[in-house]
Amino acid sequence: MAFEEAEEEEEEFVFMSSRSALERAMARTLDAFARRAAAAKSPRGGAGLKTPFGGGSEKSGDGVVLSQSRAVVRLSGSDRAKLLQGLVTNDVDVLAWEKDEERRKREESASTSGKKKSELYAALLTPKGRIVTDMFLHATNKNEILIDSCRDAKDTLLTQIVRRKLRSDVSVEDASEELSVCVVPPSFDDGMPSSSFSSSSYDDDGARVLLPADPRWIGLGRRGIISRMNQTTAKKTDEDVDLDEKVYAHWRHANGVPEGSLELGDRFPAETRLTHLHAVSFTKGCYVGQEPTARAEFQGEVRKGIVPVVFDEDKEIKVNGTVISKKGGKEIGKVVASRGGGVGLALVRFAKVENVSEGVSIETVDDDGGEKEMKTFTECEFGTPNWWSHRWTSRD
Repeated sequence: MAFEEAEEEEEEFVFMSSRSALERAMARTLDAFARRAAAAKSPRGGAGLKTPFGGGSEKSGDGVVLSQSRAVVRLSGSDRAKLLQGLVTNDVDVLAWEKDEERRKREESASTSGKKKSELYAALLTPKGRIVTDMFLHATNKNEILIDSCRDAKDTLLTQIVRRKLRSDVSVEDASEELSVCVVPPSFDDGMPSSSFSSSSYDDDGARVLLPADPRWIGLGRRGIISRMNQTTAKKTDEDVDLDEKVYAHWRHANGVPEGSLELGDRFPAETRLTHLHAVSFTKGCYVGQEPTARAEFQGEVRKGIVPVVFDEDKEIKVNGTVISKKGGKEIGKVVASRGGGVGLALVRFAKVENVSEGVSIETVDDDGGEKEMKTFTECEFGTPNWWSHRWTSRD
């Protein structure tokens, strides 16, 4: 998506009024993400970053640590890839350690077919094809796979691995006390996301860092795993940790990208864009939930999907709030994610979205436990980011 240059005034960015509410939200949330990453100064080293509208980080390798929402699981042993291949949605056979130069060439080529890669996005499904959680798989030079997992679903993932390993040569452990997930804002060249980073992995005082491009979409930035040795020594307050998580969630939500079991759980991959965000392989062998996922892709009709919702920053919407069309007052969908910041995610029915020219609002019901329920209505807009394919919101 192309961003227009913004002007800075009293430390705030003013955007072109001709932009859609979604475009303004994308620019605003990316700026907040970049500013927060610059303030964090973690990890050290790496390449300089720039935002497409000035400001942001000019420091090297600045990133935000997701210690609240994500955990790290370490999988080792000669059968580690074989076990995951029968468990998750993506093709783990292509997962292999890459040297810096190899990864850089692959990322810059924009072609991934038939190539080994050191990071994959995938999901764990139920036998009926519903999402349990998503995950990022990282191959390392120590013959192990590090799994960036939703913290809420970590125990479920560990249980599934232990149940399936039987006599396989696989060892699994929770490495969250040693390692953390780190995200870095994207760099832009001429308004378009760029992969031109000088390095994506390096050693810093003996601490290994893995920061490849986000395998879902390059515009989300870089995402990887860092040693806690590599993090800033300044102790963060609970408010700091929460703010780190929020600024990244706002950027994801503005791009219509859900993450974690709370936003994805109990939904089908086709409804949540996972099939378009490189989380599902339709050429690999069997895995849990494969049959319903394949049927939905090749025979089914996707009737609903997740889209960004934009509202006033001083307003608040809640998960499970009802999205209502102003014309006729009909329900269009439900809010599935919101952490404030004037942006969230909603699961909507495409057939009903086509007839909302009069606008929409989100109904939030506050129940204090008494007989009365307080209903509030928040004006909102929703749309599709320019980088999305038309097919993602099409019923064809």
